[in-house]
Amino acid sequence: MRRYRKLISVTAAMAVLGSALLLAGCGDSGSKDGSDGDSQKGDTAVSGEGWELADSIVKEVAEKMPSFGDYEVSIEDFGAEIKTSPITDKTEEAELAKKNTKAIADAIADVTGHKGGGTVQIPDGYTYTGAIHLDNNVNLHLSDGANVMFTTDYSQYPNVLTRWEGVVCYNYSPMVYAYQKENVAVTGKGVLDGQATVEEYWLPWKNKKFLPDETQDEDQKALRQMGEDGTDVEERVFGEGHYLRPCFLQTYECKNVLIEDITITNSPFWMVQPTFCEYVTVKGITVESHGYNNDGVNPDSCNMVVIDGCTFNTGDDCIAIKSGRDNDGRTIGKPCENVVAMNNTFITGKGACGTIGSEMSGGVKNIFFKDNESKDTVEHLQAISIKTNGDRGGTIENIYYKGIKAANVEDRAVLITMLYEEGDTEKTTPVIKNIYIEDCDITCQNPDNQQDTIGIFGYARSPIENVTFKNCSFTGADMELNLLNLKGLYFEGCKFNGESYPDGEYVPSADNFTVLGENVNSSTISLEYSSGAIEDDSMWKWEVADSADGPFTDAANVKDNEETLHNLGVSGGKIGIRAINPEKYYRLTVTIDGKDWVSDVYHYEEG
Repeated sequence: MRRYRKLISVTAAMAVLGSALLLAGCGDSGSKDGSDGDSQKGDTAVSGEGWELADSIVKEVAEKMPSFGDYEVSIEDFGAEIKTSPITDKTEEAELAKKNTKAIADAIADVTGHKGGGTVQIPDGYTYTGAIHLDNNVNLHLSDGANVMFTTDYSQYPNVLTRWEGVVCYNYSPMVYAYQKENVAVTGKGVLDGQATVEEYWLPWKNKKFLPDETQDEDQKALRQMGEDGTDVEERVFGEGHYLRPCFLQTYECKNVLIEDITITNSPFWMVQPTFCEYVTVKGITVESHGYNNDGVNPDSCNMVVIDGCTFNTGDDCIAIKSGRDNDGRTIGKPCENVVAMNNTFITGKGACGTIGSEMSGGVKNIFFKDNESKDTVEHLQAISIKTNGDRGGTIENIYYKGIKAANVEDRAVLITMLYEEGDTEKTTPVIKNIYIEDCDITCQNPDNQQDTIGIFGYARSPIENVTFKNCSFTGADMELNLLNLKGLYFEGCKFNGESYPDGEYVPSADNFTVLGENVNSSTISLEYSSGAIEDDSMWKWEVADSADGPFTDAANVKDNEETLHNLGVSGGKIGIRAINPEKYYRLTVTIDGKDWVSDVYHYEEG
């Protein structure tokens, strides 16, 4: 067995911050609240900067909330048959769903035909139905004891224009769908049940274990390729005979939308996905579904959205801001902007409390997360997650988090990265700038999973710019920071594990270059590191010697076959050297701003 031995230890611990620049007046624009002069505000009439803008968004969305006439009908008036208990026979269910789908459609058509519209009532009991398509000026209202059961007969979900995982196509209709409608709502204390199950319906398309011949893999790959190739949307036809799970509730190219108080459960895919919409209110709903990719609310290329007082018990991200995937998202080029998520409660959720991306190729800007609380039961990967990569591209700017409380984060507290999944493919160059995080209290419960609390990973050609932490408390993880390629990181009044962190700007230097992990085998030495400095502005040199005491010479200038490796991984920077000579001794020297950081010395021995 071979092992390696560290012979020389050179400490590379974090130094005290080298700059006294305080938060007041920091950042690109010199504004404490971080408003960027070159950012766009969208086409709405809202004005203001920072949290003043958030207040304007909330006010204007409230003013545009749908209103309806006094006209009301019950779906029973149009022949719907309501059961007092669930149906177990799937053939009976499918037949009843066809009958009720028509009754609901007739009720909606009747209401939308009245001046000012009105309300379609769904009474107590179990209403089996296929896809429900909303129309102008209609409020679909569920009584307190209503259970709308969406049939497991896939044929009752006709193809509609949709966006699936960030790519536009034709696919199975969502359970509840509206296309190019205005003044629409789904309200009431009742339950919408998609009846998706891991073993039989919808969800096995994600997992080959139960139905190996019915899997979304090939369709997902085909759709993504169509998006990359710019295939005409009319040719992107899936649905029957294919296996792309529909989202549960989608309003597509709609205006003035209200989704209030309902409970959604057993979803095939994403749960609430307003897409290309304006003026959307999601208020007081409960999303309770633990299936694959069961994100709670995903505003997708929308403008003016408020998500208020909702409860999330989900199998994936609680709230995720989207704007399209890769080339298709960039070609459409419609950002998601002017979104406020406030006063929400997270009971479970695999992803983060507040996520940006990863399908965000159309851009994301002016997003506000305020006073959201995560219960102790939640095992978030991160509390705050902002993610893109070289395939996605896009610009993420003006993102604000305030008052997030999360007590059970299993990865790092905050992740802001351009290295998500595919990493830097060099197809595009994403931009992330102007991120403001304040008054947050986050605990990492699994420090063995990730040693660092905050991970920020940009590209040398596109550093992440202007990130501010103010009055935040982080506990649990051993190390504070894992940084790569950033420009402008500021702290004010923050604590890590109870210890105050220096106020001002974090200035990358050789003194705070840190090795986070090391892997040495018989042929390769590899180090994971935190730098923060722009890699292209730093000098990197592996050195080799015949003994631990040196003298060391540049490994690039020797006749042996050593080859330097420098790449990016999902957890930051990696630097290595391979084809090493086991008889030699190696060390790494990094020069930042004219000052050297020198690694330990590495050598192999038999034993």
